Amino acid sequence: GRDYQVTVADDLARWRAGLEHHPNVTIREYPADNHCFLPGSGPSTPVEYQQLNHVDRAVVEDIANWVGLINPA
Repeated sequence: GRDYQVTVADDLARWRAGLEHHPNVTIREYPADNHCFLPGSGPSTPVEYQQLNHVDRAVVEDIANWVGLINPA
């Protein structure tokens, strides 16, 4: 949501269009996260990448679910 390199406004529609015929693809948005999935507020800037932070817990959980570490099928 706060990514200034790959933006919701400019790029998300293209990703959706490119993947629309792939039923096994799920696109998720993380509104508070920057390009590195680090949460914050306000517009993201390169300075943010130099600040200590943690990857958004929701992203970690989604990736863990995707690789089968949580709730394995």
